[in-house]
Amino acid sequence: MPITNCKRCGRMYNRVGRDICPNCVREEDLMLTEIRNFLRKNKLANIAEVAEGTHVEYEIIVDMIRDGRLILRNHPNMSYACERCGKPTQSGRFCGRCTQELARSLSAASAELREKNAQTKPGKGFYSRNDVGRLD
Repeated sequence: MPITNCKRCGRMYNRVGRDICPNCVREEDLMLTEIRNFLRKNKLANIAEVAEGTHVEYEIIVDMIRDGRLILRNHPNMSYACERCGKPTQSGRFCGRCTQELARSLSAASAELREKNAQTKPGKGFYSRNDVGRLD
């Protein structure tokens, strides 16, 4: 197990899965319970109102949403800015449009790479033991 520093409090701990120590995980679990209870009572609250009502930092709430720990099915006002274009989104780092654009770009780049690799002639630039000393 690698030893690392907690992203939130700076304490050293044995990293198992998350970037925060077990104490901070417990604190976040308590915060998450508090947020869920607040949202049950205030379905139309936005993130700023939840942060104010629960005393949980805005960024922590957004991180919980991005990580998938806080699901926003019935809370239409709980949105935050897409990291790419700034438009509102309710899950992940990017809005739906940016996610599609990035997926298309990745797909195109992958196809281009496959095509480029298919066009290269095998054996060019590499020598096996049998080719040493041979000049063609």
